[in-house]
Amino acid sequence: MPEMMDIYDKNKAPTGRVHTRGQPREDEDYVLGVQVFVRNSDGRFLITKRSGDKSGFPNLWEISGGGVLAGETSLEAILREFREETGFTLSPERGELLFTNTQLIPNRNGFIDTWLFSQSFDIAEFVPQEGETTAARWASADEILALHERGEFVPFSETGLAGWPDILRDRGLIP
Repeated sequence: MPEMMDIYDKNKAPTGRVHTRGQPREDEDYVLGVQVFVRNSDGRFLITKRSGDKSGFPNLWEISGGGVLAGETSLEAILREFREETGFTLSPERGELLFTNTQLIPNRNGFIDTWLFSQSFDIAEFVPQEGETTAARWASADEILALHERGEFVPFSETGLAGWPDILRDRGLIP
């Protein structure tokens, strides 16, 4: 069964219509995606490696995320996506919405909510999602930036993460 997503207007207000994920949309239609920085007690972030089977950015590191399905809230979606991609369960009370970016791509407009959760996991208990993730690790902000510079991390411009270090630095979360 195809995944259905709610359609939003340019102000991020629900329209009451739904859309089949992966199909082109009208330019005035937006969908919602989510991603998450999970920060452990050592100040490191959990990143996952995309499967080589992924059509976009195979074998690159990223922060977990995905699409918000019809009827889901942004928070519900990030809890589901993170659990599916890692096998770990986030505690809702440990998270906060950091920022929302708008992506303007003809017939693929969308919003991306970026969450921050302060929570630790034993990386040895990581459970990859077949076809989605193959590995996970804890990385400092500097390590993520180095991976990005080497082309080993999904481009920040593709995921609405441009400027994330400044946002986390302004909040005192990274040096």
